Amino acid sequence: MEVRISTYRKLLVKDDGLEKWLARLSNPVLRISRICAIPALCAVLLYFFVTETGVLRFFLLVFAAVIVWRCRVQFRREHAIVTHYGKAVGTIFVREKVRRGVHIEYGFLSADDKLYIGEAGGSVLLPKEGQTVPVVYNIEDPAINLPVGSFWFYDFP
Repeated sequence: MEVRISTYRKLLVKDDGLEKWLARLSNPVLRISRICAIPALCAVLLYFFVTETGVLRFFLLVFAAVIVWRCRVQFRREHAIVTHYGKAVGTIFVREKVRRGVHIEYGFLSADDKLYIGEAGGSVLLPKEGQTVPVVYNIEDPAINLPVGSFWFYDFP
């Protein structure tokens, strides 16, 4: 593992423009519209669960449960990051196409100058291998991190 970390450390790219942009990044704010839209969507799905009959009924219930569970997991992760966050420039080490977009693995140096590896999924617009990405992480536990573009419930205006 130590060999992999030292290899990754050599691959880190310095991006002065992104560092200046991160310095100007303001405090995160909740995206109220998304937070309100999710319960509304689930309410619609539950309404159709009550009114429908047959197999579709249970599909709607499972779909609503998956949405609630996935959003809860994402919100808890994002909230853990933004309660006490740091900013860093990350470098994309691996970029793979998957069925619904791309999956990336990136590395960044935290405030204590340790290398941390993170991963995220997203659209094909994510940077390529060797390019940089802005990363926000929990200062107390930098292993909890996300690229700025991967936040669902918080915005960094």
